[in-house]
This record gives sequence, C-alpha cells and structure tokens, in this order.
Amino acid sequence: MLLRPLLQINTRPHQLYSFFNQVRNVRPTIKIGKDKFQLLLDVHQFKKDEIRVKARPEYVIIEGKQERKTKDGYVIRKFVKKYRLPDGCNPLRIRSELSSDGCLIITAPRETCGFSYPCETVVPITDFNKTTKPCDTFLNDIPIDKPKSRPENAKEPPKNQTK
Repeated sequence: MLLRPLLQINTRPHQLYSFFNQVRNVRPTIKIGKDKFQLLLDVHQFKKDEIRVKARPEYVIIEGKQERKTKDGYVIRKFVKKYRLPDGCNPLRIRSELSSDGCLIITAPRETCGFSYPCETVVPITDFNKTTKPCDTFLNDIPIDKPKSRPENAKEPPKNQTK
C-alpha cells in the first residue's frame, strides 16, 4: 500500500532512492540505560538554528523547519517528532547536541527518585506502652456513636418482600 502511490508518480530512480534513504533515516536510535536516556536522530538536512527541542514532563518534542527559495518558488521542509521519556527523567536537565555530521543527540539523566517527591518513605514503628493492651486502648480512644432512638409515632420502613 505504501508503494502504490509512489509507483503512480512519474519519478526517476535516483529520486526514489533518495526518498527511501530519507525514510530509512527517520527512525531514531533510542538507548535507555539505568542512569540516562539517549535519543539519536539524523537531521543532517537541517541547520542548528532550524531545529528546536522542547522538554515536557513526560515528553521531548523535536521540531525542524526550513524554507528554501527556488527558481519556481519556495520549498518548505518541516517535521515534528514527539518521544515519551522513560520514568525518572528530569525534563529540566535534558541536553541536546548536534554533531558535525548532522546527528542530533538528546540526553536526559535518569534519577532514582521523582523530581518533587520521594519514591518511597519509610514510616518508623515505635514501641507501644507495654502495660496496657494495645487494642483495648485503641478502641477506648475512639468515640462510639450509639444509634438514636426513633420517635414512637415514626413508621417502620417497608421490608422487601420476595415472591
């Protein structure tokens, strides 16, 4: 199905090769380690000022846009990629680097705990007063509401009758 629209277009073989080469490079290389998350994306067709990387709490978004003037008008090339960050990545500490061969490398350090809350809190257990029974003391501290008596002229609720 993917090839059918391409075969209907009157194109030269080198243009198809170029297209398939670009499609192949669309897939990034993703490395998820214990201490960091890395994403490598080929963006060799874009300059540094044509690429923008945004970090959200759960995602990293990569945008690229370039405009080229040709003899027939303008050619606009644009992409937007959104990748989910694994658990423990702090979006405030994400770094992005562009290599000389056009590879965008995004690195997010992974932390063992969350950003604003601990992963786990240990609740200490203290010794209870050993002279009294713990359950009795606990139950005596809780006030027990006695059911209120109904007025004598109140009707009883109807009972469910089964047939």
